[in-house]
Amino acid sequence: MRLLTTLLFLLPFSAFAGVSLESQPYRVVVTPQEDGSMAEEWKEADRIAPGDKVGYRITYVNTGEEPVSGVTINNPVPDNTVFIMNSANGTGATITYSVDGSQFAPLGELKVLEGGEVRPAGAADIKSIRWVLNDALAADASGNVEFQVRVK
Repeated sequence: MRLLTTLLFLLPFSAFAGVSLESQPYRVVVTPQEDGSMAEEWKEADRIAPGDKVGYRITYVNTGEEPVSGVTINNPVPDNTVFIMNSANGTGATITYSVDGSQFAPLGELKVLEGGEVRPAGAADIKSIRWVLNDALAADASGNVEFQVRVK
């Protein structure tokens, strides 16, 4: 358990120079609302166990004095987890996925070769997520991108 928690905090990621990144894990829990509906809430990830849903919020900040174009954030799906389909988001970003960590494409275009047959990639096949900001990131500007996984 301690190793898994440590792994959740040590996600590698990449972006452009002049842009700092901070990744923060959260335990995602479903809570009832006053109107009777259910909503997901992101809570402090103090304890994570198999079966838990974990959300990652990656905050980016342009620490330079000039706008930065083409900001790209790559984040692997952590070991011992499975990506939750359609959970990646980021306002103003194009999101692509990878089954091998090097070639990225929209989710619907990813294919996997298995047993001599080609099939569409599923959640367990996703190994990395990439966000490319559509517009230049102004000096001192910040934002965040997110995704969720389920712990094996």
